[in-house]
Amino acid sequence: MKILIAEDEYYARQRLIKIVRECNMEVELAAAVENGRAAADFLEQNTDVDVVLTDIIMPKQNGLELAEYIHMNMPYIQVVIVSGYEEFDYARKAMEYEVRQYLIKPVKKEQLLNVLRQLEEKQESFRREVEAGVQERLKKLPNGYTSSKQVLTNEELMKLHMPGVSSLPDDVSCRIFVLQLERPMNDKDAGFLGKICSQKLGSRLAGTFFCQQNDEYMAVAAEEGSLLKDLEGILNYCRVQLQTGVVMGTSRPFSGCVNRYDAYKECLYAINIRLLKGWNRIFEYQLPHGGNTYFLSQDENALAGSLQLSDSGKAAALVHGLLTKPDLLESGDVNAYYDMILNILRSVNRYYRSLYKENEAMGCKVEIMFSRRYDLYNFKHPGELEEYLMDIIREICDQGQNSLKNGGNAIIRDILHYVEQNYQYDLSLQELAEKKYFMNPSYLSRLFKGAVGQTFSRYVIELRIKKARELLEDKSMKINEVAAQVGYNNTSHFIQSFKKLCGCTPEEYRNQ
Repeated sequence: MKILIAEDEYYARQRLIKIVRECNMEVELAAAVENGRAAADFLEQNTDVDVVLTDIIMPKQNGLELAEYIHMNMPYIQVVIVSGYEEFDYARKAMEYEVRQYLIKPVKKEQLLNVLRQLEEKQESFRREVEAGVQERLKKLPNGYTSSKQVLTNEELMKLHMPGVSSLPDDVSCRIFVLQLERPMNDKDAGFLGKICSQKLGSRLAGTFFCQQNDEYMAVAAEEGSLLKDLEGILNYCRVQLQTGVVMGTSRPFSGCVNRYDAYKECLYAINIRLLKGWNRIFEYQLPHGGNTYFLSQDENALAGSLQLSDSGKAAALVHGLLTKPDLLESGDVNAYYDMILNILRSVNRYYRSLYKENEAMGCKVEIMFSRRYDLYNFKHPGELEEYLMDIIREICDQGQNSLKNGGNAIIRDILHYVEQNYQYDLSLQELAEKKYFMNPSYLSRLFKGAVGQTFSRYVIELRIKKARELLEDKSMKINEVAAQVGYNNTSHFIQSFKKLCGCTPEEYRNQ
């Protein structure tokens, strides 16, 4: 449970912070700000706040105005007022905005903790309520709503989607292989791949799964005979028949159900070698070599110099040269390629921090920001990865020149795509700004609103409700299951948000 504190009095704010941080509950302090305006700005960039603790009398925007803003735009957030004023008008207004609790100062520690426990218990009760229903629903959902990870780590889903794999003895040696097409994969392609794999591998094929979410076809086969040679035959046949580029990544041999997901991750590492060696090949996972350094001190100095001059053209040429170093490409070492990307991002990070002097905000490690496995996997060609890096560099060069330019549209498109893929999870524009795009959060917030015409949090809410309307077409799905599926951990908040946007409750919408 994430908590935002809005309190203008320094010592009162510090006391609330201390209570929250020292309480024996699963809570996290999202931020502590001095007024309602700062709280609203924070909420515009962070959609994962669960509770707001706010004073009433504050400069710029008072607590009741903040409560009204939250009620109108983010009804899923629970508001608790902590105030020295107990006049009826204040309490009445608070009730209009569905404030959960109205506490009078000085607030005793145990009193506030009791309120937080109630809110936490309510969330936990909802979680338990929907957990069983969501698991059942996952079994019925099409592949587009189920990920490879869910299948490999959930025994019930494994039995449903890959029953042959579920029944494999623990001592049978297997490989997982993942296949991708250069163009988007569809159900017809998946049917064709299933037929070919079955023909070529016969009884060795334990199970297959088409994951629309990741645009991949995954299979498990027993390590018997010339398996790798047969997989190469599958790849070449698919390339000719489907008339598109094909790439396959395979794990090392493994046995036992506990190793399935690790083997799948090895496939993703292996398939990333396509960025170095191209398509129409099979790549087998290899342990990292280590020791190869392709990013030299002169490279770092040259890139830093181009950033300091806000010369995005020179920076583009440098990045292209770094990512296409002949010895790096020849090595086929995807780990060294990943290290090269990290070094480029570290240089950008250092320049950004010097530009905005945001040492604490940008103090997190680049390794956490850019995933070797998943982020690389999102790029099918090195040009796409290069353009991603250059979008970041262009924006930062623009900021160095104190200008807002249209170049931000590429980053906004990337954010919109990211939200489309992750709307059911907690999303934070501030986190994206600091950890993915190396940008000032306020700058990115203005950029997003200017390009999209609404705040980030509002956009996420509208997208979630749009997805909810689609799910409501299936009348076998309960309202609380729909809420959980689109990212709400509280059914009443989901209903409030839905009614505010659609003019009716989810149940009324379904019955229209």
